Amino acid sequence: MQVANDLMLILEPDPAAQSVLYAVADRLGCEKVTTDSLKALNELLTTRSPSIVAMAVDGVDGDFLAHFQTLAQHGARPATLLVGDVSARVLAGAKRLAESRGLRVIGAAPRPLDGVLIEQLLTPFLTAAPPIPREELEQALLEHELFLQYQPKLIIAGAVPKIHGVEALVRWQHPRRGLLQPRHFLGAVEEYNLMSRLTDFVMTEAVRQAGVWQTNGVPLEMVVNLSPRLVRDRDFPERLSMLLRESEFPPDQLTLDVTESTSTQDRGLMLDVFTRLRVLGVGLSLDNFGTGLSSLTELYRLPFSEIKVDHTLIADVVREREAQLIVQAIANLAHTLQLSVCAEGVETRQTLEFIRFIGFDTAQGRFFAEPANGAEIERIVQAWPSSGPAATGSWQALKPSDFDRTSTAVRPMHAFKDDGRKSM
Repeated sequence: MQVANDLMLILEPDPAAQSVLYAVADRLGCEKVTTDSLKALNELLTTRSPSIVAMAVDGVDGDFLAHFQTLAQHGARPATLLVGDVSARVLAGAKRLAESRGLRVIGAAPRPLDGVLIEQLLTPFLTAAPPIPREELEQALLEHELFLQYQPKLIIAGAVPKIHGVEALVRWQHPRRGLLQPRHFLGAVEEYNLMSRLTDFVMTEAVRQAGVWQTNGVPLEMVVNLSPRLVRDRDFPERLSMLLRESEFPPDQLTLDVTESTSTQDRGLMLDVFTRLRVLGVGLSLDNFGTGLSSLTELYRLPFSEIKVDHTLIADVVREREAQLIVQAIANLAHTLQLSVCAEGVETRQTLEFIRFIGFDTAQGRFFAEPANGAEIERIVQAWPSSGPAATGSWQALKPSDFDRTSTAVRPMHAFKDDGRKSM
């Protein structure tokens, strides 16, 4: 079973929007189900009660009011998200109608859907996860219940984006609770002081997988998140050096992501550890940039090679003029300091167009591909871009020739608007 018995009911026929909602459900650890008729919805509600409903007001089978009424008749009061390719005024009217039928509407979202914002909106309404005992975590590390998935990172400066690396993401296949995302267990890992063991596992497995790809003619840069605890460990650079030597993995093919908040701790120690990692040849990326409180002086006092702009800021560039200006300023600053700049959480073509227009070097996100296992990543790289990866639907709908045109079809900043809903 899932760590939290949340069921997400998706009443959205649009393939691209449906795929975004599926991805959000997976990230939140929700079981997901769709129905294609009022009869099927009635049958479902006799046995299950969804925690979350995502409903298209302009695309469900029959009158969407009938779906509201059906949910109300069964006593279901899920957190309801309304979706539609309609004006904000129409969505607001649909919200009032749903509430008049007794539903609990938590928001309305126009297409194209922004998965990051939807995830943030739904998270407070999830069932609280039960605590994880230390013994279960230790057993997971011993019994190899943990595994890695990888999300592609692409160079976007050329006519067609090119996959040049992946970020390693840890997952836990729990024998009773099912597939657990990091948000379900990383807090317990920190609490039980097991982060060093987890990071050792992730680093070793990531380097091993990168070696397999190298042997198969698919060389990829590997990105691994660095635990704050290891950032404060003066012995970590030497242990990593030994692992790379034993694995015969080139240090310049490894990049370590360090969170912005971590970089503000004990600057003398940070300078020691980071400098030795950079001398080793390992890349160092300042992750989640744009959300923390670190001083801009950290960018020249500490030897970073890259800035990764946080997904929450990237998600806002298609709606907020202020976000556009800030993101452009970050890109300019990075390049002035001779750092590369990466966008996290790219989920729409409009977002991609903007970050390419202002000169971002790399990007990652579900617009390109969902996290996948090693074999699937190899297939994606070998087929790229002629056969789309396991993407949200937007990338799959594009042909390479279509994407060539995005390199010249970008618009000036003042032209980026939210379909008329909010002028920039």
